[in-house]
Amino acid sequence: MKSILITGISGFVGGHYAQFLCDTRRDFTIHGVSRSRPTWDFVSHRDLIVDSIDIHQCDLLDTIAVNRVLKETQPDYILHLAAMSSVAESWITPLTSFLNNTNAFLNIVEAVRNQGLTSKILSVGSSEEYGIVQKSDLPLFENHTVSPQSPYAVARVSQEYLAQIYAKGYNLNICCTRSFNHIGPGQKDTFVISSISKQFANIAVNKKRPVINIGAGSIVRDFTDISDVILAYESIFENGLLGETYNVCSGKGNKICDIVNLFSEITDIPITIEQNTNLMRPIDNPILIGSYRKLHEHTGWTPLIPLNESLTKIFDYWCNKLSK
Repeated sequence: MKSILITGISGFVGGHYAQFLCDTRRDFTIHGVSRSRPTWDFVSHRDLIVDSIDIHQCDLLDTIAVNRVLKETQPDYILHLAAMSSVAESWITPLTSFLNNTNAFLNIVEAVRNQGLTSKILSVGSSEEYGIVQKSDLPLFENHTVSPQSPYAVARVSQEYLAQIYAKGYNLNICCTRSFNHIGPGQKDTFVISSISKQFANIAVNKKRPVINIGAGSIVRDFTDISDVILAYESIFENGLLGETYNVCSGKGNKICDIVNLFSEITDIPITIEQNTNLMRPIDNPILIGSYRKLHEHTGWTPLIPLNESLTKIFDYWCNKLSK
């Protein structure tokens, strides 16, 4: 029986990945690293899924604890999700963001190296690593120069460089992603699509004023449904090549203001858009669109779920949550 260790399993992606494994990979033993028991409200049969996972309460900055968990679990696969994943938050607490997003990963790969494990490791990074790009650069391929423009992005680049060093220097079986914006039910409302959806749900459920607050409405982002993201990560585990980095994206860009208008059409709620300067970042990339060609060529993965279907699921999630 194969085993997988998922760090940050209590989070958004961790919950969806756990659901996927329980639904489709019953031959897997699932280990999760978390500081607390998962409290997902977006997975089916949550208690059954949580009971099927061996939860290891562990601070990934604690070297001794990380070594203990790796020794106990001996995982065939490691999905490293644990991170401070908010760009906005990294501007508020840059030191904490950097230390969490680099030292935790370093502790994991050091434990794998020192214990002589053969685990295949997937290090999840971000499209924010590319930094400010020009329209002529689009779509972004993995060989494009990285130029991080936030504390979060600097940490992600550092994590990816460490992964490459451990893959090439120590022959650890590590793949990396530069994951573009992924969306789905259960994502925190500190992320733009979830925030917009929650505002629409508040209008529908709680009869709030039909006003949607956003930051920079003109910025363009590449959004991928969480179900497609999970399948991308699974395909990298199965067929990703040692030391390689893969974009995980839809290959399509959408303006934030256009997303608001699409929500308005889906929900049949006419609204007014107001710009909130408090939601704007000190430095923000005006446009990010990736290419998933390399990932498709190496693994066969292709995104399948259209944006309007993703937005409908997220809106339904928030309506159900706010109605309780």
